Amino acid sequence: MRIPALLSTLLAVLLLASTGCEDGGGTGNPSNDGGTTGSGEPLPGLKSISVEPADQVLVIEAGKTPASLTYKATGTFEGGASRDITAQVRFSVENGFIGGFSGNTFTTYKNQGGVTTISALAGSVRGTTQVSVKLQASVKDPASTSLPEDPAGPFAGPASDTRKPDLVYPNDGVLMPPNMRGAELHFLPGSGNTLFELSFQNAVTDLKVYLRCTQPLNGGCIYRPDDATWLWLTQTNRGGEPVSITLRGTNDAGAQVGTSTPLSVSFARDDLTGGLYYWTTSNDSAIMRFDFSSASQLTGEKFAGPEVAAGECIGCHALSRDGKKLVAEASGQNSGRLVLMDVASKTLLAPYNAGASSPDKSIFESWNPDGSQYVGVYADSGATDFNLMLFDGNTGKKAQSLAGTGTSTNPVSHPDWSADGQKIAFVKMGVKGTNQRFGKGAIQLVNRTDAGWSAPVTLAPAVDGKNRYYPAISPDNMFLLFNESTCPSGSTSGTDCNADSDPSARLFAVKAEAGAPLIDLARANAPGKRDTGANLTSSFPKWAPFLYQRTREPGSRLQWFTFSSSRRYGLRNPLPGGDENANGTLLWISAVDPDKVALGEDPSYPALVLPFQDITTSNHIAQWTKEIVPVIR
Repeated sequence: MRIPALLSTLLAVLLLASTGCEDGGGTGNPSNDGGTTGSGEPLPGLKSISVEPADQVLVIEAGKTPASLTYKATGTFEGGASRDITAQVRFSVENGFIGGFSGNTFTTYKNQGGVTTISALAGSVRGTTQVSVKLQASVKDPASTSLPEDPAGPFAGPASDTRKPDLVYPNDGVLMPPNMRGAELHFLPGSGNTLFELSFQNAVTDLKVYLRCTQPLNGGCIYRPDDATWLWLTQTNRGGEPVSITLRGTNDAGAQVGTSTPLSVSFARDDLTGGLYYWTTSNDSAIMRFDFSSASQLTGEKFAGPEVAAGECIGCHALSRDGKKLVAEASGQNSGRLVLMDVASKTLLAPYNAGASSPDKSIFESWNPDGSQYVGVYADSGATDFNLMLFDGNTGKKAQSLAGTGTSTNPVSHPDWSADGQKIAFVKMGVKGTNQRFGKGAIQLVNRTDAGWSAPVTLAPAVDGKNRYYPAISPDNMFLLFNESTCPSGSTSGTDCNADSDPSARLFAVKAEAGAPLIDLARANAPGKRDTGANLTSSFPKWAPFLYQRTREPGSRLQWFTFSSSRRYGLRNPLPGGDENANGTLLWISAVDPDKVALGEDPSYPALVLPFQDITTSNHIAQWTKEIVPVIR
C-alpha cells in the first residue's frame, strides 16, 4: 500500500482532532448514510428534491470554532405536489475534509475552508446545493521574534509608496501541487520596514500572517510558512480559485505603510505522486531520489554513487516505470559502460561493463512500459551502430537495431519511449558529435506497427542556427516537450548550442504528428524578477508519470514535468557552473494543460523550484517512476 502524502496525513490528523461533529457523508460518496436523518430509500412518485438554504457561505476562524448549518429537503412529486421530506432523505457532503453531517445539520471542521456540494438523496433522486466555507485566520509567524502583542495595529498608518515591498518569488500565476513541502516566498522589504503583513485572499480564504525578516539574503527576506499555515492555505484552495498574495510593510511605530503589487498562486486538486531520481554533483556525483508519496521524506536521499560502477562517476540514468530497475551510464562521454541495477536489492543485473569494444554500450536510455526492454543510443568513440537500439531489460544485451533511424553521419540521441509503448521519440543529429554534445538536432518519432517500427517521422526539423533535443513524450502519448537552443549568428554548433547546458535552451511542445506547430512554453520559460536576460538554460524536460485533475470540475486535466534551469531561485545567487555554462542548474517543476496543446496555445504555468533538493549544488536529469521501490536492507 502506498503511504499517503505528508500533507494529507497531517491534515487528516488536524481535522479529526478538531471536529466536534459526526462524519456523515465524509468520504465524498453520497451513498454513505452515516449520521443522517433518513434512510434515503426511494419515495413513490418523487420527481425532484430542492435543498435549502441554497448556496450559503459559512465563515470559520482557523483552529478555533466550527460553523453549522441545518438543511431542509423539499420533494416535488408526480402531479406537482410538494412536501417536506427532510426526515426521509440521506444528506451527504462531497468533500468530507470540509465537514460532515449529523442528521440534517452540516458542521464544518476547524482547519479547512473550500467549496463543496451538499446532497440530499432518496433512491435515485438527488437534490444538491453548494456551500462555501471561508477560512479566516490572523497569526504570528512562529519564526519571527518580538512581534508586537497586536501586530495588526501598526498597519493602520498612512500609505507610502517609498515603503512598498516587492514580492520576488514565486512568479505571478504559478500553480503548485498541494503537497509541495518547503515552499518559500521571497521579498524585498521596502525602505525602513521592520514589520510585515502577508495576506492570502480569495472567496474562501482570509489569512494574514505577521512576520519579521527572519532570513535576510541579498537585500531581501525569505519566508517559509509553518506547517499549520501551509495546510490551511493549500487544503482550503486545493483545485480552487487563485489566491491573491499581498505584502504590506511598516515599522513598529506604524508611521507609514507600503503595499506590494499582488501576485497570484493556485493549487492543483490532486497531490503530486510518484518518485523522482536525479543526478547531483554533490555526494561524489550521486543519483539522488525523492518520494512524493512519502509521509516522512523532506529532502532527497542518496540512492547510488560511484560505488556501483567500480568507482566511476554515474550520471545519465533511466528508471523503469514501475521503479524496479535502473540503467545508468558511467564515466561520461566516449564510455557507454552501463550499470543495470535491481533497485530493491541494489544489486547489478549484469556485470558492470568495463569492456572497451562491447556492442552493448549506450549513453542515454528510456524504458518500455513493462520494463522488459530499454532503448539506447551510442554514437561516441568506437561506435558501430548509430541507430536506435533495443536492449534486454534483464541482461543489458543488445536485442535489436531499428534500421533507418540513424547513420554514421547523422546518428541518433536522446531516446524517449512512450507510456503506451507505441512511440519512441529521439534526436537525429545534423552536426555529428558525441551523444552528449552535437549540433543542429531534429526531433523525430517512430511508431510501432504490425511489422515492427515505422520509418521516422519528423516533428521538429533541423534548422540552421538552432539545435533541438531532449524530447519527452507526454503521459497521454499525444504530444512531446523538447528543447531548442540558439547558436551564435552564422554557426551551427559550439558550446552555446551543443545540447549540453546551453544557456539559450528553451522549452517547446509539439503534437506527436508531422506538420504540427511548435509551441513555445512562454510561461514556463519566463525569467524571475531577479534574472537578467532570457538565457536560463531551461533544459531536459521529463514527465511525472500520471494524469491529474486541475480543478474540481470533472474533465479538467493537468500534467507535471520537471526540468533543469540556471535561473535564479528568487533572491539566491546563481550556482557556479562549469566549462559549458558559467551557472549551475537546479530542478524546477511546471504544470501543463494538455488540452491547450491541441489548440496550439501555450499550455504551461510559471515554474517553481523543487524545494527538497540540495540548493548548494547543481542538480540535473530528473527521471520519474510511478513509485519509489524501498531498498531491502
